[in-house]
Amino acid sequence: MHNQHSGSGTPTRRGVLAAALATAMPLARARAAAPPPPAQPLALRFATNFAGVHPMAKVVRGIIDDFTRDYPTITVGIEETPGNDHQTKIKLDASSDRMPDLFNYWRLDPGFGLDQITRAGKLADLTDWTRTDPFFQGLFDDYSWRTASLDGKVYGIPCVMFYVEFLANRAVFDRAGVALPTDWASLLAAVKALTAKGELPWAISIGNDSQGGRIYNYVVNRTVGNPRALRMHSGQEPINVPEMVTAATMLRDLVVGHIAADAISINNDAVYAKYVNTGRGALAIDGSWVTPTIKKEVLDTIVVLPFPLLPGGAQTEKNVERDLTSLWYVGAKPMRDEARRPYIQELARRLSSRVAEKQYAEQAQQPIPALGVDVDESKIGRVALEAQTMALGSPANKWIPTVMKPAQRTKFEPLLGEFLSGNYTPEAFVAKLAPIFTV
Repeated sequence: MHNQHSGSGTPTRRGVLAAALATAMPLARARAAAPPPPAQPLALRFATNFAGVHPMAKVVRGIIDDFTRDYPTITVGIEETPGNDHQTKIKLDASSDRMPDLFNYWRLDPGFGLDQITRAGKLADLTDWTRTDPFFQGLFDDYSWRTASLDGKVYGIPCVMFYVEFLANRAVFDRAGVALPTDWASLLAAVKALTAKGELPWAISIGNDSQGGRIYNYVVNRTVGNPRALRMHSGQEPINVPEMVTAATMLRDLVVGHIAADAISINNDAVYAKYVNTGRGALAIDGSWVTPTIKKEVLDTIVVLPFPLLPGGAQTEKNVERDLTSLWYVGAKPMRDEARRPYIQELARRLSSRVAEKQYAEQAQQPIPALGVDVDESKIGRVALEAQTMALGSPANKWIPTVMKPAQRTKFEPLLGEFLSGNYTPEAFVAKLAPIFTV
């Protein structure tokens, strides 16, 4: 993928999202013609948790309505199960051997259970189709396709994603007379200077599933590399090693003493009401889903930053934590049905197209993994567009807790909160991590 650049050599805000347009769009047009309507009535099943007031519901229904208008002999039965109930529905469909023709679901991570359904042969292997159909060429990057894969085979088509954004409130920095950070040394100096001026450097929580965990992710990944971090936190490699002590020391220096007194008890949502939207916090780090919760007057003062590289760290590029939050999947049995397969594929293409992804971004306000989509800044806002452009233009880190078993997370997160509160030396903290992740 080649980024478009302005004359100054800096990527334009739309550059990464619009990248590959010149090459990928002709390829998309070159795909095989859409199949003609079937002569006999055909009923397809579409299962989704994009239901009710979900921001994706209206957009997806509109795409399906257009599809059935073009194919009047086809009906699409929409089976809606909101929220996490969708997991139960798909697992029940798998156990009764009646998988939907097409459905959206989370990643193939063990925590969502689709890996077991896949290995039981209930999902269609989409490898040959997605690799040979020109429609998919240049549409998503390799990392998205890896996330859509299990055991080396593609089972899903990317739909929407999340990324972690690192934000600075310029107004707080200006108020304190502190320069915005540009590297690790200046970031460390900035949090210390902000604290000395009576400002709040980090507007974060450090409780369970916290923004403090996002900083942990970045520091650990920058230090040992994402593949090694994932092996350590899944018990495949020892975690009580000098490099992890180095990471813990950097984490301590960056966070401990530079957070609010109630950071251990406040929940993530309350952080925005109390510290971000009041303009009190200088730095925030969180998932992309929080951008719409930030007040416009605060967003106007926000600067999107890359998380810096660390001295001596394994990562030499500024990777961004991002991953897919929803993908399209096809039932194995329906895909084997020659009468159904062309129409399942056509509907999947329409739901995955750049036209659809543009709607997901602009109308549903969802971060999209598709490349070559010219998203209108006025529809999603400057900060969201800049952060997403940075995320898509950077190598990807996978969120470390994806490899943790639930019992491990319930021990890890409180321990991390205690460490970020100032308890334990870095050496003691890493020593306490070891029994959690020793398999």
